[in-house]
Amino acid sequence: MNRLAAAAALALALLAPAAARGAPARYAVLVGSNAGTAGRPRLWFAEKDAEHFREALVELGDFPADQVVFLRGPRAGELRAALRATEARLAEARRTGQHTLLVFYYSGHAGAGGLELGDERVSFDELRALVGGASADAKVAIVDACEAGLLTQVKGATAAPALDFPLPSGESVRGTAFVASTAVGEAAQESAAIGGSFFTHHLEVALRGAGDADGDGLVTLAEAFRYTAAQTLAGTLTTAGGAQHATYEMKMSGRGDVVLSDLRRADARLTLPRDPGAGYVVRGPMSILAEVAGGERPVTLALPAGSYRVERRAPEGRAGADLVLERGATLRLPPLSPTRYELARAKGGPKPGLLFAGAGVKTLALSGFGLAPSFEVGARKELGPFGLRVRLDYLGKSADDAGLRYDAWYVGAAVAGLYPLNTGRVLVEAGPELGFGYAWQRLAVSRKSFDSGVLSLGAAGLITAPLGPLRVGLDLGLGAQALRVNERLTARPAASVALLALWGF
Repeated sequence: MNRLAAAAALALALLAPAAARGAPARYAVLVGSNAGTAGRPRLWFAEKDAEHFREALVELGDFPADQVVFLRGPRAGELRAALRATEARLAEARRTGQHTLLVFYYSGHAGAGGLELGDERVSFDELRALVGGASADAKVAIVDACEAGLLTQVKGATAAPALDFPLPSGESVRGTAFVASTAVGEAAQESAAIGGSFFTHHLEVALRGAGDADGDGLVTLAEAFRYTAAQTLAGTLTTAGGAQHATYEMKMSGRGDVVLSDLRRADARLTLPRDPGAGYVVRGPMSILAEVAGGERPVTLALPAGSYRVERRAPEGRAGADLVLERGATLRLPPLSPTRYELARAKGGPKPGLLFAGAGVKTLALSGFGLAPSFEVGARKELGPFGLRVRLDYLGKSADDAGLRYDAWYVGAAVAGLYPLNTGRVLVEAGPELGFGYAWQRLAVSRKSFDSGVLSLGAAGLITAPLGPLRVGLDLGLGAQALRVNERLTARPAASVALLALWGF
């Protein structure tokens, strides 16, 4: 039996909804502290981790909100006082015949001296005494911190390919369990990408449905821990801190599998389709972010109502969708397929956004004008399956119209809707273009000046290829221009070509 799997699953068992005889009295003291002792850098997400864990307990774990104490950056005395006050409520609940549960959770700095709350400490021995001495029938302490393995005194752990062990039921379980996110000598690692610690983040995501391996809408202890342990280990294998293993110590009685969370309890539910080989990233309100591997079965996530962004990642490219989960609703995400742009990026194509500058030649609808040197700057941005290109142009030259010499200048802008014609590293895009600008004409002899608005309509093409950290490209245009000459509206063919340097963003 894998001790790591058994311990964490046993601790999570205490969070499961109760059996048919009714819910036990559930109490929790949750602590998050970003600040450690002098010389320790502030953590990024410890307090947020504790807040997210509280939300999961109340939303899915059947913990009444008024029975959950949440301490953000407390002093050591505040932590002790919270446990004493909760102990009084536990004792009263036991006197009324209720089966009682106490959960203590800490996320923050820790070291050989114990939990670090600013410049104060609560030793691991004291924590063991405070939790272990409580009058609750079942007690669990979960510590997500560096050196948290000192709480359990387990120096290492190994991963098992599967979990196969007896699990205590929520009603009958009695005793104490201490669960640590690390072994002795290991660091509890945070990730800016997921916005939290690996251990707590993946535990929450498992409770929200990612651990529901059989797709029955219920997450059992084995399912939840299998997901949490695997994701935490996998997420830390390649970090600078190295692999992170949870550890435990427990003295409990009780057998039987339990349900850890019921997805029907959530505000809303999102069902991801069957999609072997793909992965999904879900971002939404309250910084909820879940990374879920697509499998042979659909996966249902229990989430708060709100707006979400879902991104599908697969070897053939990425695809995304924005959606709104209404309260009480279950939404099935349709299959997502990469657009040509997304497929192009997977093969080394350009980034979703490009800034560019370049020079070339362009026509102006004036008699005898021909081609003139031109300069342009602009941006191209992908919008779903299409691209939007905005360009600012300048050109000018001296020209001769049957012996009448004049100078002319043009300043304008053009907007093009582009569609990718291929998916390679060299990307070819084309689409309609609409432009408007202003032209000035000054006669060389009389110095008389004329001006007119210029409307252009045609087709644009953009061909780009990588060149080191940049891209180079050709911007092509073909169409017609209309402007007023001698009080008459004149329309002429128009063309342009420019060599560009492009910077991705």
